[in-house]
Amino acid sequence: MLFYRLILSFCLCLFLESCGFRPLYMASENISNICYPIKIKTIKERNGQILRNQLLDLLTPEGQPEKPKYVLGIILTETIKAIGVNKDETTSRKEAVLTAAMSLSDAKSGKILYTHSVRSINSFEVISQDYYSDVVAQDYAKVEALRLLAEKIKLTISIYLDNQNEN
Repeated sequence: MLFYRLILSFCLCLFLESCGFRPLYMASENISNICYPIKIKTIKERNGQILRNQLLDLLTPEGQPEKPKYVLGIILTETIKAIGVNKDETTSRKEAVLTAAMSLSDAKSGKILYTHSVRSINSFEVISQDYYSDVVAQDYAKVEALRLLAEKIKLTISIYLDNQNEN
């Protein structure tokens, strides 16, 4: 019985390797240190600055390229919604929803090559409507949602560029 399990697991490994299977979320020396030839446009407001800085760290860790092949434009929208209500009808929990509408275009021609929308949601507890801790919790929830948004954008762009390089 052990012999059959060993043969089955060996065949499964061969099958996964032959079909081109690569885990997306697994850290790899090849993927994590790639510097993409992308210029990231300025994003409006403070949250846009935070998102742009995180994208610069993820997509171009060695700095912006001198001659970029692509230009990434992002329009960031943010919504704060009440999702939990106490018995006295005050808010007990809120949700920060950040959406990035991104477009990747050719740097030379300006032609849009790829558009996509990415969304990140993070919730936080509300102690009272007027406490400073609520403001801090909301800001922290936004920053964490922006970090997750930057990782999702990097993953989306990585998949798109990998598919373009294969074709």
